[in-house]
Amino acid sequence: MKAYINHLIVLIKRILLLLILFQFCRLYFYLFNSEYFVNLSFFELIGIYFYGTRFDFAAIIYIYSILILFHLIPFDFVYKKSYQKFLKILFILETSIVLIPNFVDSQYFQFINKRSTADLFSLFGLGDDVLTLLPQYLRDFWFVLITWIAIIIITCFVYPKIKNEKARYVTTTKKQRVFQGIISILILAVFYIGARGIELKPIRIISAAKYTDAKNIPLVLNSAFTIVSTINKNELSVVNYFDESELDLHFNPVKIYRSVDKFKNDNVVIIILESFAEEYIGKYNKTYSYTPFLDSLMKKSLVFENSYANGKKSIEALPAILASIPALSENPYITSQYSTNRINSTASILKSKDYHSSFFHGGKNGTMGFDNFIEICGIENYYGRNEYNNESDFDGNWGIYDEEFFQFFAKNLSIFSEPFFSVIFSLSSHHPYSIPPKYEDKFKQGKLKIHQAIQYTDFSLQKFFETVSQTSWYANTLFVITADHTEKHEHKKFTTKTGIYEIPLIFFHPSDSNLVGTSKLECQQIDIMPSVLDYLNYEKEFLSFGNSVFDSSNTGMAVNYLNNIYQLIENNHVLQYDKSKTVGLYNLEKDSLLKKNLKKTKNEFVENLNNHLKGIIQSYNTRLINNDLTIEKQTKHYE
Repeated sequence: MKAYINHLIVLIKRILLLLILFQFCRLYFYLFNSEYFVNLSFFELIGIYFYGTRFDFAAIIYIYSILILFHLIPFDFVYKKSYQKFLKILFILETSIVLIPNFVDSQYFQFINKRSTADLFSLFGLGDDVLTLLPQYLRDFWFVLITWIAIIIITCFVYPKIKNEKARYVTTTKKQRVFQGIISILILAVFYIGARGIELKPIRIISAAKYTDAKNIPLVLNSAFTIVSTINKNELSVVNYFDESELDLHFNPVKIYRSVDKFKNDNVVIIILESFAEEYIGKYNKTYSYTPFLDSLMKKSLVFENSYANGKKSIEALPAILASIPALSENPYITSQYSTNRINSTASILKSKDYHSSFFHGGKNGTMGFDNFIEICGIENYYGRNEYNNESDFDGNWGIYDEEFFQFFAKNLSIFSEPFFSVIFSLSSHHPYSIPPKYEDKFKQGKLKIHQAIQYTDFSLQKFFETVSQTSWYANTLFVITADHTEKHEHKKFTTKTGIYEIPLIFFHPSDSNLVGTSKLECQQIDIMPSVLDYLNYEKEFLSFGNSVFDSSNTGMAVNYLNNIYQLIENNHVLQYDKSKTVGLYNLEKDSLLKKNLKKTKNEFVENLNNHLKGIIQSYNTRLINNDLTIEKQTKHYE
């Protein structure tokens, strides 16, 4: 019996070792992302580490359940040297794998501002970009690899072992074995309850919201837990905040913009700039600029100062910009089970007006599933690295340099029949931020590595406009310029839960003097589709989760979802909701850094914000689940 107790003590020591490793990973994660968690006091940080232990323990019990079971088998062979060696190999192997996402997220978090979830694995199914870029990431973040290797080596040395040699020769009686078996079952039950929690529902990602503000949730969690928690989970579930007749009062995605004016046959060009946060643009930050050309163009454009991305990834941007579908679930729409739903998009709607449509992206064909989504959108032609067909302009990582690919874009636009709808997604300002060697000295280095690439893309955009301004179709074209998402930041304003979504939104038309000025309307990527259709005087109904920025009745809003928290930006306030209750409410006008949480405020204004957000969530979930994203198929009863 003594040997059994000693073996249990060793098991507990091994679990404690894992808890220490997880806490080290949390510290490692924090050190690289401390600027994101700028408002944390020392005691709040200690509290986060304390509560984080609960999620660490849950991850350990879930992931190491087989290993724990092997420890608790009530047979004498568990004390043998060969069996203990087997347990050590299994422990080290599992630990090596489990710590990888925690270390990876120390850097990846800077791009997506959340812990990795099971959707990370979907990236491996989107062409071979991951395998192609892996060597570059290993070069850039070599120190993470070294740290991981060092930790695994240290773990091998400090791994708790059975010290009592006599235990290996113990003979247990049948009665003792039965007793030990009962004890083992009880221990497993205690571990399970400890991992699950005693609440009605088991501990989940959203449970972290109990212990800290929404922005700090990633620090409470660990990446192993978030991945395990989202494997094989239903992506969306039907919610019934309101009955069908009441839902439309709070949110109705069916749009129609009736105009007395005739439909315009203007060409439409949408330019999506990779990682172009507002922070890099002089017009927005008022102090410095890495985009001199864009700043000059904005003086002749209609510029929205309070514009937001709907997601944190490129793969989330396309559905939002082209089909007005926000990213309100863990899995991006393009890789979700709903990706084959019937949808309406700007291209599919304008097809009824005889528009030719095309999409350009200098990356390898198939990257991020863009080509498949473009086809679902009804866009006729896809132009990628294959169609460019000149590898001398390949950047060695992602695809074709921006300057050359923008010229390729300009050349093809002049070939298309009018009217046309065309989209280009830039590339060079994506990590690893490659620019042609000939421009290394032309663009100044900034505090962030991306700053030089931003300047190069801005230069490429200038060259593009110089070329197309000489064409016959230029004067008859609406240009919409935006970004897919934000990236790294150097200023506190852009590290808040709203700041990490702030992107440019610019409407420019060479022949329309009305499209000049600055608007403070709160808007978002999903507003682009309805805005374009409204501008063109499109007269029929369509489905859009956004609103036209040209609609005088539009009071403005933006919605996004991160770390299991929904966020609604409206009327100079931001409301954060965890699917059951408000976890954050801030006054953006008075509290731009979101330091004062007003979540206990209860009045009609706050209730309206809550109901509006709930209406969006209910409509979004129901329509995606029921494949009800077009006007042609209207679901009358939501089950």
